[in-house]
This record gives sequence, structure tokens and C-alpha cells, in this order.
Amino acid sequence: MKVAINSCTWGAYAGFTKVPLTAEHFFAEAAAAGYAGVEVGGGRNFLGSPPDCMKLARRYGLELAAYGTSVTYNPWKPNTDAYRADIEYAADLGVKMLMVCGGFMPVQRRNTYDFDYDMFAGNLSALIRYAAKYKIVAAFHPHRGCIVETVEEAAKMVKRLKALKFCVDTAHLEGAGSNALKFINTYGKRCVYAHVKDFRWDTGAFTELGKGKSKLNVADCVAALRKKGAVEWLCVELDKKFEGDKPRTPLESAKISRRYLKSKCGL
Repeated sequence: MKVAINSCTWGAYAGFTKVPLTAEHFFAEAAAAGYAGVEVGGGRNFLGSPPDCMKLARRYGLELAAYGTSVTYNPWKPNTDAYRADIEYAADLGVKMLMVCGGFMPVQRRNTYDFDYDMFAGNLSALIRYAAKYKIVAAFHPHRGCIVETVEEAAKMVKRLKALKFCVDTAHLEGAGSNALKFINTYGKRCVYAHVKDFRWDTGAFTELGKGKSKLNVADCVAALRKKGAVEWLCVELDKKFEGDKPRTPLESAKISRRYLKSKCGL
């Protein structure tokens, strides 16, 4: 199992400092923090042409582990065009794993119903088929705030999409009151990609690996994923809110999580 990181923390930090983020800055710091690969996204606006992006990755000794995109709850025309463009760009990069976040409803309701899962399954299945045309595996990411947050809600999607693959996110499951280790053990080799971060129940915030305050044990989750043998890339992700005078920089955060994976997981 190899370890990657995505640009989520750097993007949030750029918003906090008002200093635009460049792909080269992210790649350079990902390499400096000891990662073997990166999960990328943003297309040409952020990464440049596929040849330029691949050249940048080689410069810093990084592999392109996955490409991230999103899918809406309903078949919304601008989104279908956007995810198709992302898939085509990922194919030009030679990326074989698509991290798919989605299932957010345009209007929040107190409850969801079978109709909602039917609607989302139809839209997600179209994305999966389009990715397959380019020999790309689509791994769906259950996420806080979407209609699939928990082990039980994931089962509603598996019922509708028999071959569904997952990107398991340890802290999003914990933050939704679900159990990441149970998710991994329930869905086994459907879990083909993973985001790892920690969670604090006292603040409701995501945090660096080893800095959590919850029942989540990331090391146990990583061990279970290694045992299942379906995950090639483990991706550190931290969608973090920056505030205060001197918050940790993305590089500092990335190093903390990398040290955890080395010391607690042998990665």
C-alpha cells in the first residue's frame, strides 16, 4: 500500500491567507512531507495540460494516485458535463482511480426516501459507466451532508448498484456517527481507495492523524484495509478550517499525518 495526499488542506489555507495556490507549490510540499503520490483535481485551470501535470509530477518524484470529481444527487446538466470533462482529463493523465464525492441534495429535508436513493443511483451509475469507457475505476465517497453518510445508507446504494466501489473516509464516517472499521469490514473489497484523517467530537472538526478525540482508531482501519488487499493508495486528506493568528501550515499538517502512518501503521 502506497501513501498519497490531496490538495484539500492547501486549498483551504490559500483561502485563509489570500495567496493563490499553484500546482507546483502543492506538489513540492507533498514531496517534501514524504508522500509517494498525490490525488489531484481541478483540471487545466489548476494543473495545466496533462503533459505539463505529468511533467510536474515527475519533477518531484510523485505518482498520480487518483483524480477527484463530484456528482450531484440529481442528473443536473452542468454537473454531467463537468464530471465527463474530469474523467476525460483523468484519462489523459493516465489515472486509473476516480474519487467521486456526491449525493448532496439541492434542497435539504429532514428525511430522505427510497426515491432519493433511486435518483442518485441513476446519476451515479451513469458516471461509473462513463469512467469505465476509459478503463477508470470510480470509487464513491460517502460524505457528511450527502444522502450517503453511514454504513446503513451505503447499503441502500449497494442494493441499487451491485458492483459499486467505495472510497472509505475514516473521519467522515466518524463525524456522521457511523463506524469506519465496520464500514471496511462490511464492504471489504468494495473499498478500493481510502481517505484517512482524524476527528474531534469536542469541536466537530477534522484533524491530523493522531490528533483526534473520538472512538475512531485510524491505525485499526488501515490494518483492516491492508488485510482486505483491495486498496493500492491510501490518501491523507484534511478538509480543515484555518483560523487564528498562526495556524499550522499545510506542510506541517501533512508531516504530522505522515509521521503517524509511519509510526502506527508501518507505512
